[in-house]
Amino acid sequence: MKHAFIDRFASLESPIHGLTPSLKIRLTFLALVLLLFGIPILTIPHIWHGLLLYAGLILLAALISRVPFPFLLTRSALVLPFSVLIVVVNYFSGNFSFPQMIETVCKSLLSIFTLLLLSSTTPFHEILKQLSRWRAPKLFIIILSFMYRYFFLLAGEIEALERAVHMRHSSVSGWKRILVYTNMISMLLVRSYERAENVYQAMQMRGFTGDFR
Repeated sequence: MKHAFIDRFASLESPIHGLTPSLKIRLTFLALVLLLFGIPILTIPHIWHGLLLYAGLILLAALISRVPFPFLLTRSALVLPFSVLIVVVNYFSGNFSFPQMIETVCKSLLSIFTLLLLSSTTPFHEILKQLSRWRAPKLFIIILSFMYRYFFLLAGEIEALERAVHMRHSSVSGWKRILVYTNMISMLLVRSYERAENVYQAMQMRGFTGDFR
């Protein structure tokens, strides 16, 4: 199992990496506010101009940061199926027009790309430390911390289940294969819940009060 942490490129040296975590988080927040709330209030032709300008600026920042483009693009593409599913459902419900579908997908991809650029140029513990200084809700910080610390365990569970499916159901296709993967997802949820319970009980026994030392 490979431990592919989201901030594995945070140790690179570049002008973007050299900025303080506080400044990078502020700039990311302002960029997302502009993308999600500023650009949509423009008229139709100018919305696309705004999205193109935003994409150009964020790609320029990625080039300056020296974070590998394939890493950013492949990780950003992971959100694509969920975005497409949401916009397709809204389209057939009559809530979205076709241009709104494209706009929503573009904004979701650019949002994830922006957040990935932040996490790829800033150690994740520095992000959490800065959020703590800004008095972000403690529960929110704890959840983010545990997601980061145990994400590779979840990835290991997924790899093990995928190997089991490949070995036992390699010849299955069609709806039966969909059923197999549905069972795999349900098993993953059960294992994740059990592991969370075990971690919670272990931390209670060790006197965890919600503060990391």
